[in-house]
Amino acid sequence: MAALSIVSHKLDLRAGAGITFFPMIIIAWTIERLSILWEEEGAKAAIRRWFTSLLVAVLAFLAMDIAVLQHLVFAFPELLLLVLAAILLLGQYSGYRLTELHRFSVFKK
Repeated sequence: MAALSIVSHKLDLRAGAGITFFPMIIIAWTIERLSILWEEEGAKAAIRRWFTSLLVAVLAFLAMDIAVLQHLVFAFPELLLLVLAAILLLGQYSGYRLTELHRFSVFKK
């Protein structure tokens, strides 16, 4: 990141500084959140969260490297709305996970 920052400054490129600061901000936020989690829930929970975050990042990187997927996303940007819908289905929304509806459907009977 330091090399990119120096080269962009020498070439008088203003976007280089923004590119180098973005990963640092993400890393700082991640470290801050993990340290809070370490204090609140312990080392085991923090390490497990770190590992799952790393796994998701690696899987996302590998998915972004697929040529067909790159073409589809750049040719049809509205497909990103499907990604947003999947995130809403898998994440927390309205205080509970929507994927839990299937898990606890037995209680409806």
